[in-house]
Amino acid sequence: MKKRYVTLLALASLALVIGCSGKSSQNSKEDSSSSIEESSISSDVSSQDNTTSKKSSSNTPSSSQAGYIDNQLSNKELTIKFKANGASIDTIKWGNKQIAKDGFTVGRVANRIAYGKFTLNDTQYSVSVNNGQHSLHGGQGSGMNSWRGPFATKDWTKVEQTASSITYSISSADGENGYPGKMDMTVKYTLNENSELSIEYSATTTKDTLCNPTNHLFMNLNGSDQRNYNNVKLQILADNYTPLSNQIPTGAISPVNGTKFDYREESSFKNEEYDDNYVLNGTGYRKVATMTGGNSKIKVDVYTDRPGLQLYKAGNGDICLETQMMPDMINHPEFDSYGTTILRAGETFSSKTTYAFSSFR
Repeated sequence: MKKRYVTLLALASLALVIGCSGKSSQNSKEDSSSSIEESSISSDVSSQDNTTSKKSSSNTPSSSQAGYIDNQLSNKELTIKFKANGASIDTIKWGNKQIAKDGFTVGRVANRIAYGKFTLNDTQYSVSVNNGQHSLHGGQGSGMNSWRGPFATKDWTKVEQTASSITYSISSADGENGYPGKMDMTVKYTLNENSELSIEYSATTTKDTLCNPTNHLFMNLNGSDQRNYNNVKLQILADNYTPLSNQIPTGAISPVNGTKFDYREESSFKNEEYDDNYVLNGTGYRKVATMTGGNSKIKVDVYTDRPGLQLYKAGNGDICLETQMMPDMINHPEFDSYGTTILRAGETFSSKTTYAFSSFR
């Protein structure tokens, strides 16, 4: 009897152990499942936080994150610095050599308007004069460089910058310097990996007015330390130019053949004074000029959709190649076949010029 009691007691104890073990195992599984669910939720929250963080970061990139430096464009050869005053190209460097500077934007009208007077829609307008008796580059600018005109001496607004482009804008009030209509203009600079610097202009007006912007970039391809014109070559693809009288076109279109203006073939830059307009060959966007620095082995090809190019010998080795419409065009019906400087209300002006820099051996 005692033996049977012990056996029954042992069996009861074994059952108790098995029951407790099963309960413990079930609790362990539930705890594990709970832990996995908590881990999964935590992971989801963390993932959402990271996504939110990335989205927030991408909406407000810093200059370094976006891959650019404020007011600067660069590639493996060129570093170009800009400034808001005049929506200007401050300096252009090829490596460590400065090859251009002070490329300010000219407007509303590049070059001269005779005696600051013109007639538009049967109304005669008088605009401010700042070049003797004539209006130059849109009339009176501010400060010491008033000859540069109002657009070149005002601060523009930088509206956008990417790794490859910078865009500036300006508004000119109705009646400013005597011009009709409120004009809004943008200038977009773009630098690609081929060292082509493009300048794109866009403008609108509230009244019919005049529009003929350009950039007054001073170039010295042999380097800013070479303050002369030695070993500089130039080619301008133009068979004709516009002769001047008292700095104003006579209305004639004359051949360059046999004159100091003949650069149809690449040739050494002549020791002459130049502030003259060439009537470019061809139409549409095309190559119109090439300049080379023999010492630096750097050259620039100029492309534009404009019919004219102003060659300006600025002194100290600097040369300007300014793309434009014909000077004083509004007062010369002889130039009508080359287009117009009149911008009508409701229309949009657009133009493009490119300076393509490269090296040679």
